[in-house]
Amino acid sequence: ARIQLVVYRNEFDAFRRTITAVRACVRHAVASGLVESVTVAIGDCSPTPSLDAQQVSALAAELDGVAALTYTFFDANLGSAGGSNRLAAEGDEELIWVLNPDTYPTPSCLSVLIESLAAEGVGACDARQLPIEHPKGYDLLTGQAYWLTGACMLVRRAAFESVQGFDGHHFPMYCDDVDFSWRLRHAGWTLRTAPRATVFHDKRPTPEGLPSGSEFEHESGALARLKLARRYCRPELEQNELAAFEAAPVPALNRAAADFRALDRADDLPAPMPDAAAVADMEQDYYGPHRFRYAL
Repeated sequence: ARIQLVVYRNEFDAFRRTITAVRACVRHAVASGLVESVTVAIGDCSPTPSLDAQQVSALAAELDGVAALTYTFFDANLGSAGGSNRLAAEGDEELIWVLNPDTYPTPSCLSVLIESLAAEGVGACDARQLPIEHPKGYDLLTGQAYWLTGACMLVRRAAFESVQGFDGHHFPMYCDDVDFSWRLRHAGWTLRTAPRATVFHDKRPTPEGLPSGSEFEHESGALARLKLARRYCRPELEQNELAAFEAAPVPALNRAAADFRALDRADDLPAPMPDAAAVADMEQDYYGPHRFRYAL
């Protein structure tokens, strides 16, 4: 298995916490007979290296021999999508575990994900996030999902390569996982959520206990949504939301709309995939049914 972390200006202590959690996961999976050889691959998109040689050695020591560790400084901000693709290309392991650097999986997380991926035709699966659980829907009996979150996603290499990985050009950071999921489904793969696999995702809630997000996240997410509407052939939705973003008294949405129009003029939007429209659910501001809503 290959465990991939794409980082950007992360602190060493944060690296160490994640590596410690990963070590417990690998030990559990090895003891369960689910994996034999594991590599932890860190890809750095920062302007300057986040780790020096001594720190890389210290992280390798934290793994205590249960997994090898590699560190690649990209010398470019490839985004999480492009970074994940680059790291995947550096290995040949059958299983690729994509993890955010601000996640801390529970010891059984990897084992449960591997077991969930074992069924024929399942291309990828994800875990349940804590403390803010993602409300996206999935079949409570089979785990079959509409899309998977890239914060903690296990993918078969065969599935990953069948769709050429993430689209790092059009979706460098936000909705890259939604687009990747839909292209996997379009290619015939099944997606699963494994609720018994849990991961702590360090997403800070508001004082009211609600999910929070920066202005950059809102802007990038809005732009990505417009791009998804273009790729998955939702022209009416695209035009309605573009007009709404332009009219909104929200600078982040105004900028997203302006960026989208600029990309359209430059012919730099995702090419439409008419035969893939059936795998894309963009109703009610979501990317598939939700199991619940957070009270606002």
